[in-house]
Amino acid sequence: MEKFLGQEYITSENKVDINEIWNNAKELIANDKKVTAISYDVWIKTLEPVEIKGNALVLATPSLSSKKYLLKNYKSKIASCLNQAYSSITDVEFVIGTSAEELRDEPEAEETEEESSEITSYSFNPKYTFDSFVVGPSNQFVAAAAKAVAENPGGKFNPLFIYGGVGLGKTHLLHAVGNYVTEHSPKLKVVYVTCEKFMNDVIAAIRDSRKNATAEFRAKYRTTDILIIDDIEFLAGKNSTQTEFFNTFNDLKDANKQIIVSSDRPPKDIPNLEERIRTRLEGGLLADIGIPDIETKIAILSKKAQIEHYNVSRDVIEYIAGADTTNIRTLEGMLSRAVFYAGITNSSIVTLDIAREALKDILVQDESEIDAGRIIESVCKFYNLKKDELLARKRTKEIAQCRQVAMYLISEMLSMPLESVGNIFGKNHATVIYAKNKIAEDMAKNKKFATEVNDIRQMVKGK
Repeated sequence: MEKFLGQEYITSENKVDINEIWNNAKELIANDKKVTAISYDVWIKTLEPVEIKGNALVLATPSLSSKKYLLKNYKSKIASCLNQAYSSITDVEFVIGTSAEELRDEPEAEETEEESSEITSYSFNPKYTFDSFVVGPSNQFVAAAAKAVAENPGGKFNPLFIYGGVGLGKTHLLHAVGNYVTEHSPKLKVVYVTCEKFMNDVIAAIRDSRKNATAEFRAKYRTTDILIIDDIEFLAGKNSTQTEFFNTFNDLKDANKQIIVSSDRPPKDIPNLEERIRTRLEGGLLADIGIPDIETKIAILSKKAQIEHYNVSRDVIEYIAGADTTNIRTLEGMLSRAVFYAGITNSSIVTLDIAREALKDILVQDESEIDAGRIIESVCKFYNLKKDELLARKRTKEIAQCRQVAMYLISEMLSMPLESVGNIFGKNHATVIYAKNKIAEDMAKNKKFATEVNDIRQMVKGK
């Protein structure tokens, strides 16, 4: 005859202390090289033995989410170590509660819809894949970096820091990584959050009165295989959040887990960011998404039209790509607006006239003739230079910057290939790419300089 008394399991032959069994099993688990220290502290160490039921040891776990995580990731490991600690035990069961004493008197909590949704894995946007990401000179490096990390997470490119202006494709690449890993390595756990969500989770864990709230927060972020945080620049000035991010970063990096973050600027330009975080972010691979040239804009809009099955003529694509913006989302929105307008006017194809009518309120195009010569003249007039000085091969800092401004504006305002732009100045297309990215970065950092460039743009338009 067998019966449960306190925390001892009694048979006619022997007397077993289940605490001793569990302590021995925990020691075996802790020494297992496949179980990280943080995983052990969060998931295993806090479990409490309740009783022996048949050939299984029943362990108390504090929440439904932790129970499900243990069943999925550690059940076989714990059962194996329990069997080594005591041969009669070959299985393990988990019940929800904070103590063995509490569990003897209270039934197990039922799963609620809200709790179930909390442990659902992140669903990445299926449209954001590497195949749908249009690669051009401005984003070739960052696209290759993201693909390399997706294929070998936790490898030599860790962390991966992606930065660039608004609407250039950072979020697309983050989702592309998630979709690739989900398809090719489904057993890996991927957590994707915005910096705002991460910060809100930190605040919630601090305010939560439950004693294991902080442990659950850390378990979510520190036991993942790939952590992706979008818009990391919002970490600036948030002391508690920076501390949690710093510790999370260290735990994941030490465990060879992949970290990917994005920002609208490089780490050195994020204000009020702790130096210890800045240096760690700069210790990985920095990859910037540059300003797309006119050819890349055309390719992106063409790809969008192909994916969405839009019946759009080539001149419409070129017309929208020539808009005075580098924000790809804005350009795609213009394309969608033109398609919608064609639909309500019962047109089977989006013509240039339809596009102009649909976008007349948001896309102001100067109808006067604008060419490279006019742009160069405007730059020279603004900076009080002679045209020969601008086109010469002089490399003084002042003239070099003026020349870069001219290249930038010609590339932005005209549908001209990079090689053609370079030919005007006796430069190759790589020099034009560098000039465009340099001017765009300087404008983002220096409001006065950005105003100068925009003033020249208005001069070109005759305004």
